[in-house]
Amino acid sequence: MNIEKLKDIVQDCNVNFLFGSGMSAEYLRTLGTIEILLTAVEDVANQEHRDIIRTSLYKTYFDGVIEKNLNILNNDNSTTALMDNYKNFFTIFNKILLQRKSTLLSKQINIFTTNIDICIEKALEDKAFEYNDGFIGSFKPKFDLSNFKKSLFKSSLHFENKSELPVFNIYKIHGSLTWKMIRDNIHFSPTLKLIKNISEISVSDDTLVNIDSNDTIKTLEKKSSKITYNTTEIKNFKNAYEKLNIVNPTKDKFRTTILNQTYYELLRIYSNELEKDNSILFVLGFSFADEHIRDLTLRVANSNPTLIIYIIAYDDYSNEDLKSKFTDIKYNNVKIFAPTKNEDGDDNFSYSFNNINSKIFKRLELKILEDRI
Repeated sequence: MNIEKLKDIVQDCNVNFLFGSGMSAEYLRTLGTIEILLTAVEDVANQEHRDIIRTSLYKTYFDGVIEKNLNILNNDNSTTALMDNYKNFFTIFNKILLQRKSTLLSKQINIFTTNIDICIEKALEDKAFEYNDGFIGSFKPKFDLSNFKKSLFKSSLHFENKSELPVFNIYKIHGSLTWKMIRDNIHFSPTLKLIKNISEISVSDDTLVNIDSNDTIKTLEKKSSKITYNTTEIKNFKNAYEKLNIVNPTKDKFRTTILNQTYYELLRIYSNELEKDNSILFVLGFSFADEHIRDLTLRVANSNPTLIIYIIAYDDYSNEDLKSKFTDIKYNNVKIFAPTKNEDGDDNFSYSFNNINSKIFKRLELKILEDRI
């Protein structure tokens, strides 16, 4: 990745990011095949087997992703490395925005993410950076799309000097663990109380099936047939989990009209931002398995020749998979990068959030600062 070229692009473009579950993979489980399996479980004929499989998938997702957000909220030592990476990322781009040359472009960056975790908001709040997550209000914050894209200015106490503050717009396309449906509105729920309640529900190991990375719905059906159906434990966990106001990782993701409407409105904003002249999109930790987002990104890439998309692949396999998804690109404006190897064949740039920060974005920040001196 040419840092010198990237420096000029970032200074003069509308900057966007698309974050996937790979950004938090060092601490939170990635989805893997959970989305496919949760969709396929609907076709299991036996009701008890279906309940066992679905609840097992819920529990796997809860243990690997959802419950761990309590540790993030409470600044547990196990979250330090992950949260430091997020904080470093936002510190770098806060400085880059402060050095932005053009007065025609606002000092804002859009972060689109399919992640439901609280990493982004927690990192920004801990660093006291300005951000907008669509909520407004103090006592009962309410989500509204009209709250996005607001510029913030700060005036001097003694003079009339006024300067624009950097702002990060956070678009959580698949919802968030902090979202709570109250009637027909989405409200902010910072305590994660429902997650605490679910974590206290006891489910014994012999009630559920173990989910392996190579499992298919057929293998899970076979496993579930050997389980004695525990009505109380299965129903208690399943019912409590489904009260969470989150978007579950299934093909049919949205259970309510409000979430469905919000999802498509956020996709519309994603499309509109990429359709702007001279825009750049960095894609990190995202495989484009989500068909809606993949098709939308392809369409915009082929309709806006001034858009540049940089995708950082996890490894060589991911690199080839991503290339297969972006074969029909009209303007050659999608750049996919895989980890590089040195002359000895060892990783020179292995994929990690820390390496992306230090080897790409920190170098970019320093290059921009050099030009301002």
